[in-house]
Amino acid sequence: MKDLSADVVQTLFRFLRFPCETGIFAMGTPTPESPVLVTCNFDYTVRHLKKYLIDKGINCYLLVVNTNGTNVWCAAAEGIFPTEKVLSHLKLYEVQELVNHKRLILPQLAAAGIKRKVLSEHGWEGRFGPVYFKYLDDFIKGGLEAPTKTMKMLEYGYWERFKMGVSHGMFCTFVCGIPILIFAFHWWWIGILLVWYFALCMQLIEHFIPVHRLVYKGLILAIPLLALLLFFLPANDQYLRSAMGVLALATYIGFDSQGHSHLGQSQRSGRITLTLLATYAIIYVGTFL
Repeated sequence: MKDLSADVVQTLFRFLRFPCETGIFAMGTPTPESPVLVTCNFDYTVRHLKKYLIDKGINCYLLVVNTNGTNVWCAAAEGIFPTEKVLSHLKLYEVQELVNHKRLILPQLAAAGIKRKVLSEHGWEGRFGPVYFKYLDDFIKGGLEAPTKTMKMLEYGYWERFKMGVSHGMFCTFVCGIPILIFAFHWWWIGILLVWYFALCMQLIEHFIPVHRLVYKGLILAIPLLALLLFFLPANDQYLRSAMGVLALATYIGFDSQGHSHLGQSQRSGRITLTLLATYAIIYVGTFL
């Protein structure tokens, strides 16, 4: 139950950092020939990785590097999981004293931050393992050869999309909650529902929308809502103010979805978003004049 509770909290608030203890951990009964695995100190990852290693009976050393509780992919992209930090942890925990080799199994998604060439200059051989640790057993039994195409493939199924949508919905609720209370106090619950509609749709169905930029996908998701509004509000100033609110949520959440996707990330998206939000604000104020 403790692990389940931690999983729920860390899924809902994935945008926060959840650090765990760093160090070198003996998994099973490792020998000097046992492999050395490297990961970050994101609690969710470490808990599940340790459980997997125990369940599979894999005898190894696990080096947990301090990334302030950030997951592997984000930490590598942010520059807080670099080669230098791996080297410093190898030295700090005297890993070389535990094994008779200098091979490291690195997370595939850390490739943006960890450079094998730099590792080799310091006497260590880094080998990128599979994207998911569910393939680690096969990878190790295969002699640490290059991962197969399946092992290197990043999966993003609907369960992962849903979890990401829940996390994004929680984050956007905090960000958009105050503006919703200020501008739509009597309809705050509808505003929160709209936040979750956009957050979940931007994960679950955005790939079906035939445009590239994520902020535009958010705007397309707003179209059925704007049409629905016409059934409840006359096409007057009240409708315009409500429509601007819906479009503002669609634009912001669509743009913010870049943090969960490789699509549409550019400075131009930021300029487009600011321009659109400024336009909505001008129209909103204009309805009172």
